[in-house]
Amino acid sequence: MASINSKKNRGPIVDPALCRCCHSIKKCRLLTSEYEFMDSKEVYSVMLIDVFGLLLSHLDGDNTDCCICATCVSRLREASAFRKQVLQSEQMFLEARHVSDSETDTEKPLVTKATAVISTNFKSLKRTRNIHISDKKQPSIASKIQRLQKKPPADRTQLKTPKATLEQNRMALINTVKIVTYSYVCPFYNKISFYYCFYCMDQFTSPVELREHTLKHEPKLFKQMMEHKKKPKVDITRIDCRLCEEKIDDVDTFKKHITSEHKKILYPVTNEFLKFRLTAGNMNCTECDEAFSLFDSLNKHMLEHFVTHTCDECGAKFIELSLLRSHIRNTHKKVDAVYPCEICGKNLKSKYSRGLHVATVHEKKPTINCYKCDAAFLSHALRNRHLIEVHGDKRTFPCKLCDKVYNRRKTMMEHHRRSHLKVFNHQCELCAQMFYVPSALKEHMAIHRGERNFKCDECGKSYPGLKSLQCHKKSHKRKLVRRSC
Repeated sequence: MASINSKKNRGPIVDPALCRCCHSIKKCRLLTSEYEFMDSKEVYSVMLIDVFGLLLSHLDGDNTDCCICATCVSRLREASAFRKQVLQSEQMFLEARHVSDSETDTEKPLVTKATAVISTNFKSLKRTRNIHISDKKQPSIASKIQRLQKKPPADRTQLKTPKATLEQNRMALINTVKIVTYSYVCPFYNKISFYYCFYCMDQFTSPVELREHTLKHEPKLFKQMMEHKKKPKVDITRIDCRLCEEKIDDVDTFKKHITSEHKKILYPVTNEFLKFRLTAGNMNCTECDEAFSLFDSLNKHMLEHFVTHTCDECGAKFIELSLLRSHIRNTHKKVDAVYPCEICGKNLKSKYSRGLHVATVHEKKPTINCYKCDAAFLSHALRNRHLIEVHGDKRTFPCKLCDKVYNRRKTMMEHHRRSHLKVFNHQCELCAQMFYVPSALKEHMAIHRGERNFKCDECGKSYPGLKSLQCHKKSHKRKLVRRSC
């Protein structure tokens, strides 16, 4: 017997039920009930009429026979969005042509004719079928199209409204998910000279190793991990199609390929993500071909092509709104809206951050998934231990430039940066000596100031730094060894 449960603000769910659109039996929603999606209401039986002019029969019967599954709901939303796009494009085209009201019937706008036809069909359908939806709550298709006709075309000022920006971001997210899912592009994170796997956060210094490692992950996981993330960084060194053997080296070509050959629907948006071609040496910008020796320099340069947010105080530019808010909070000392945790009082920067904080800190819910099974963990360290003990992973990381071996990738990366790449970003202003970490520079500055804050407990001698003191203490140990001999 089917069970019906209702999620808050989302409408009833029937499990199991028959989907009237694909004839599969699974967890479904009711065709005639009202649901909430992206702060708007939707009734799927009405959407089927709006988009396709289809009126399904026997919608007043058993709940288990009047349903639609989540997969078909997603396809219906895409079709509805495409229909709205076509209508808006047609309206903008007609208004650009300055169509006058005095034109003949044969020259009347296409949308006006469609209004009359759909209005007639809709009235006929309503007479023959009993639709359990109030006309007051759901306006007719004709009235919707008439309102669309009166709506002025979108201009640049309208596109800057928060609602339009959210819609652009939603379409960009859908496009990005499909491109990553159906191609061999490699999403990643970065910090200084490290590349991080998008799925498991493993560290790499070699782009080749990053790409080879990422192939082990299922690209379908990308969608659930992108729900609350920033505009992603994607390596497009290899694109190619996962659905066939087509070799493709350009994102726009790939988008045309999957829409024409594989019938996948993409929205007409560009720059869905930050595109890079990662190499071991110099890297070229994918937008203007300018060369950079360090990834950090290339990453900052991308602001010139993808900047979307500007600080009103100082004119600084940012790709993500979150980065702008962080800049305003830290640089201009203006506190943005905060979301305090009701349990411990900690202020979080968003509702999502607060939810994640409560889940991980207070409710102890595991949020880090194993990419080889369904297990989940509270930390990356616990996940790594699970990979060793359960899946037999060899978590040893040898340096490829010397014979040292480490049990943590992060430690190996630190060794690589310090010993081989010689990444010293902290410089003394007095003698120009370079250091790897700020603490080493701070210890060095004590020499210039004549400070000796580290004192030996055994002989009373003092030194400017901790390392100097530790070297001195070794001399005491050597003396003890000699005496014992």
